[in-house]
This record gives sequence, C-alpha cells and structure tokens, in this order.
Amino acid sequence: MTGGAATTGGLAALAGGGETAGVPAAGVPAAGAPAAGGPAVAPAVSKPIPAVPAASASRTVRHRDPVLTNDDYRAGEESLPTINEISLTGPQALPDLHLDVHVFATQPAERFVFINMRKYHEGATLQEGPTIERIRRDGVVLSYQGLRFLLPRQ
Repeated sequence: MTGGAATTGGLAALAGGGETAGVPAAGVPAAGAPAAGGPAVAPAVSKPIPAVPAASASRTVRHRDPVLTNDDYRAGEESLPTINEISLTGPQALPDLHLDVHVFATQPAERFVFINMRKYHEGATLQEGPTIERIRRDGVVLSYQGLRFLLPRQ
C-alpha cells in the first residue's frame, strides 16, 4: 500500500519519531518528498496564532451612554401631573391614551412614540386630540384643551 507509508511516517512524526532540528528521522520522507512509489505529500502548514497581551485582555474600556446619562437634560424637566392624576369629566374628559413604544434620544429629531398603536414625533397632534409638546426620558408631555400633563412610560 503506497498511501500507508506516508500515513505511517506521519504517525511516526506525531509519536516523536519525526524531524529534530530540521533533520528528518530515519524512515520518514522529507517534507514535500514523494513517499516510496507514491505521490508527493504537501507539508503541513500551520498559521501562528497571534498572542493577546494580558493587559489588553483584562482591561475593558467602557464609555458612558450619553442617552442614558445626560444629567443636564434631566435638570431642565418640569414637574407635571400624570394622566392618571387628572380627572376631567364631561366635554373636557381626556381620551384613552396608551403609550405603546417610547424612544428617547438626545437629538429631538430622533425621538418618537407610539400612542394607541400610531407613531408620532414631537409637535404632532394625536388622532384623539392632544398635542405632543415634548418627548422626555420619563414619558410624553401632552397638551389638551390648555391642560399640560405627562403620559408616563410604563
């Protein structure tokens, strides 16, 4: 069997009978040399694995998320009653409003909400009547018949 000689030589190299300091062991064909009566066997090439310095592996740099830690923005927020704290009856009664999705970003153009399953941006008027004055971290400031209130996020 011609393939057996190359396989046996490869196993001998793995078992310790292979090259030592670049000199082939007895009975083991040199890399790239054809085995007795068989085709040439390509030498095994291994790629070096780059070492990761221990200092960089243990040190993780974390940056604060400006959307979540913008204290200057929070300082300017005013205290408003929530929709649950307001009880109006008759023609002034507030419509049912549910804040389904609330997306706050430091850039006002990137803020949006879904109220009663419809998407709105700041300045829009809801189908139910209230106007969105501002989208804040804690909810949406709405204005309805001169009354300003907060529709809080859940």
